[in-house]
Amino acid sequence: MASQTITDDNGEILRLVARTKTTQHSDDSIKTITTDSTTVEVIVSDGRVVSQGSQWGHVAIDIDGTVYGMSHNGYDKRAKSIYLNANSYRDSIGVVLRVSVAEKEKMKDELERRLKIGGDYNVLLNSCSTNVADVLESIGILAHDPRFFFAPSSSAGVAPKELLIFILRSKRVVKRNEYFIK
Repeated sequence: MASQTITDDNGEILRLVARTKTTQHSDDSIKTITTDSTTVEVIVSDGRVVSQGSQWGHVAIDIDGTVYGMSHNGYDKRAKSIYLNANSYRDSIGVVLRVSVAEKEKMKDELERRLKIGGDYNVLLNSCSTNVADVLESIGILAHDPRFFFAPSSSAGVAPKELLIFILRSKRVVKRNEYFIK
């Protein structure tokens, strides 16, 4: 291969080193890469044997300082400081995930929709963890083991610990926050 060079806008000379074919077809159209990103935090709390339905833990999601969750009393929306204070009797782990602005807006819209329509708590189909898993998976973040439980394409029956394990494996993890009992 003959030496090929180009000069960029700053005057730097760039040399072609190699060409690699990554797809089976040719598509020379210009692709956009979105670098505008933001974050959301998934908060997973430990279980409490004495609390109905909370034996396996609890999951909520923080979007811009507002925490959305589901409990036996229905959907809940409150400021993060109030949420953390109300759950100060349990250890929690927050997983901060990188998302696009559009993905975050889609998640927020879906959580607001669920809050508005309400719904009865169901440990298998409409729990804190199934709701968060559904919302995360709507933007492409795997939040349950597709090899397990009822239907591989469904988040039915996902437990808080399973959700935590799967989102910690995501390449979108930015950091992990620990909210431990003091």
